[in-house]
Amino acid sequence: MSPASAPYLLEQVVNDPDPRILSLNADLVSYDETAVKFLREREISFIRSGLALLIDSFLITNAGMVKAMNANGCGRMQLNILVMQQNLKNIEENVNLDRATSFFNLFVEGPEAVLKQANRAESTGETGVKETFGYDELKTLVELCYSEQLEDPERGISSVAKRRMDEHLLQLSELMWQS
Repeated sequence: MSPASAPYLLEQVVNDPDPRILSLNADLVSYDETAVKFLREREISFIRSGLALLIDSFLITNAGMVKAMNANGCGRMQLNILVMQQNLKNIEENVNLDRATSFFNLFVEGPEAVLKQANRAESTGETGVKETFGYDELKTLVELCYSEQLEDPERGISSVAKRRMDEHLLQLSELMWQS
């Protein structure tokens, strides 16, 4: 998730996953093979259970570490998620990283979709539903939606983006904190 190791403000589509994701996948497989070699089935099951949930949560919680992201960078992130999910299926049963996938799909749809998601969760009274995101997660997502424009060297573009982002954050706050 570090912008230094994997930029997400890309000028072209990237069709290869992050080298760090591939390295992490190799490490997970190696760790799993070691666990299988030295532990009993019950302990192996304990170690494996929840690994996908941990990674799913990590991807969303640490999305704020990404300095700037555009559509091509989001495509790279989605590819990384898919590669991680496929690798985790070899380790843990019934793996999906649907929450992280949904999170970055909202990025592609834009800040209005983020507000619709917040409004949907609020109007239906959903709490604890897997697809529902908290205020801080949605706030990070709105900030990511404007991050490319905020990084623009032209002052006018970044000023307009800052103003629009602030408006969307205010609307998000109102939606999420209504009684």
